[in-house]
Amino acid sequence: MMAQTYKRQLSGGSNDTLTVAALAVLAAITVTVAHEAVGHGSVCLAVGGRVTLLTTSLFRCDVPSFLIDLSGPFTSLAVAAVAALAATVTRETRPGLTLYLVLVAAMAGFWEGAYLVQAVLTRHGDLYSVWTGLAGEATVAVRVGGAAVGAAIYLATVVFASRMLAGTLVEPRKAARTAWAAATVATVAAALIYRGGVGENLINTMLEIGAASLPLLLIPRRANGAATARPIRRSVPVIGLAAMAWLGFALTMGLGIVG
Repeated sequence: MMAQTYKRQLSGGSNDTLTVAALAVLAAITVTVAHEAVGHGSVCLAVGGRVTLLTTSLFRCDVPSFLIDLSGPFTSLAVAAVAALAATVTRETRPGLTLYLVLVAAMAGFWEGAYLVQAVLTRHGDLYSVWTGLAGEATVAVRVGGAAVGAAIYLATVVFASRMLAGTLVEPRKAARTAWAAATVATVAAALIYRGGVGENLINTMLEIGAASLPLLLIPRRANGAATARPIRRSVPVIGLAAMAWLGFALTMGLGIVG
């Protein structure tokens, strides 16, 4: 009886909307910085190049290399894998941290899965450039295979995000929708102040975070094992950190770093 009462206490209440939104903003910034700055940027510097443009979705280096093209997607998928594994460890005791980790894994997986499909179908993008740089123009079979791999990554991410959020959070669908909206608004708002003007950068930013992560709007309503689901409580430090992180993100990658 005491155990059942304790479980009901753990599952009581609702998630704090501001904290959920803040965690989503931090996750979106993490994913964007990992792909563009850490991935592309670090390899550009490693091969002796100089970063000439870094924004929320655009990257340019003055030294061409297939390694630079590969490093963005590779870093994103590595970050997604680490975040997904970490989320399985924290899911029982740290709902806020788990949400952040799941969102990082989900946004990165959605981005790269959808991006791979787009790249092979349109013959444009990081991974398509890697293939053509190494093996020449992709055949129809290669393009179909690439699209299949991208779709598999995307669908696996859908399954992972749905199971983790529905099995961990109180009101999982509401939390996921709040997270999607906050992440989309935050990244788009940063892209809108790009000194190069609206256009390709804004469109890419909307596609990579907002459009790619639309499955977050379809997370199941009820948590599996809802009796032990813990609500995300108000965290002023997390909200403050998200605000400061977004300001720094907006004033750097939002405005655009030009070398």
